[in-house]
Amino acid sequence: MDSRTYKVGRSNITLIFGDITSSKAEVLVSSDDYYLSMGGGVSKAIRHAGGSRIAEDASKLVPAKAGDVAVSSAGDLAAKYIFHAITIGKDDCDLSREIIVRQTTRRCLELLVALNCRSIAFPAIGAGVAGIDYKVVASEMAATLVTFLLDATTPFNIELYLYDRNSVMSNDDFFMFFEAFAASTLGITSSKAGQNAVLEPPQEVSRAIDPKRAADAERRHQIYTMLRSLDARRGVLEAAVVKGLMENLPEEAGHLTTLRVQLGEIQALRTSYQAELAVTEAQAETVPSNSVFLSSTYLDLKPHRQAVRSVIDKLNCKYVGMEDFVPTAQAPASHIRQKVLESKVYLGVFGMRYGYVDSSTGFSMTELEYRQAIASKKDICIFVMDKNAPITVDMIEENPEAFAKLRDFKNRVLSSHICGFFTDPADLSQKVETALKKTLKVA
Repeated sequence: MDSRTYKVGRSNITLIFGDITSSKAEVLVSSDDYYLSMGGGVSKAIRHAGGSRIAEDASKLVPAKAGDVAVSSAGDLAAKYIFHAITIGKDDCDLSREIIVRQTTRRCLELLVALNCRSIAFPAIGAGVAGIDYKVVASEMAATLVTFLLDATTPFNIELYLYDRNSVMSNDDFFMFFEAFAASTLGITSSKAGQNAVLEPPQEVSRAIDPKRAADAERRHQIYTMLRSLDARRGVLEAAVVKGLMENLPEEAGHLTTLRVQLGEIQALRTSYQAELAVTEAQAETVPSNSVFLSSTYLDLKPHRQAVRSVIDKLNCKYVGMEDFVPTAQAPASHIRQKVLESKVYLGVFGMRYGYVDSSTGFSMTELEYRQAIASKKDICIFVMDKNAPITVDMIEENPEAFAKLRDFKNRVLSSHICGFFTDPADLSQKVETALKKTLKVA
């Protein structure tokens, strides 16, 4: 089989082993050097098939920067445009190969929308003269293309033309790799649809029909959401790095260093969440059997946290909470993730504030803790402040954006779990004690 089509949202991705110049897409993508010489591989084939006018138009766009995309006419080809993805920069190019592939692919898709086109044909960007590993190119392009189509409200047709010059994989091997990568790196699922396949987010399962399958589906959906959020944030930061390198201003050096640190933090989080896709029951049982992680906002619920800690101590359980955290070089999101992983039970206490928002993910620390607990199969106990609870003004979220996130977060939690409700610290401590005795099977 020389091609396979994947349905993604309302759109299609077709993997084709063949000649990209035969495509009828509105846009063809060429993988080029910073001088747009079009002297080898796919770019040479496009120049040869489209005539000299493509090279003449491209010559007006030099020099270009690695990670960017230049647009020229398509000459004698049926396409409307050629997008020149710059994969080879000058010797001082300071971008990783993964970033180059992701950014050029993403930029091509942005230009596709801006030019009101609906079809595009890609080569394996950078796998030729640029020498980027074929599997790296395939995996990074797959993630970027699938993510774009999952969010698209307008249908697109995307073709990905492949040529494995080293014969590392057969056609069928590559199709299996593409699907496996989508599942393991994006957290999406693959199902058959005749001769083709459907790639989609994890689907919900009715708890009434199968509670265990429903819990696992929820876990996978939380991981999928986190991976999508991290990828979106990573894309923004990588675009800022590419822009900073293009401007090459001395004052940008410190800013670029900060961006790279943040990208490192995001990648560490992404790797950890990706690993959770394969977590097993045996791995989940390697933590202390009586450890309880308390998740809540802090200042507004300080007496409530103290009351809950007293209960945990009374039951001779191990308390895990922010009060005992020590200074660490870890990024905050990575640190709290590790603390949740070290616990047997996740105990969520939600009031009327969203809390501190992590800059890498855009989620509050409290929501990140909850999502990690779901992803790593923790026992879950959740208590939500009753609407009739006595409150003070400083216990209510003031930021409109944060309040909207809090509302969405609590609605999702309430629809996914049987939650307890509390009015004050004394009421909360009594209900927490009953819940923990049942969950941990302690007297």
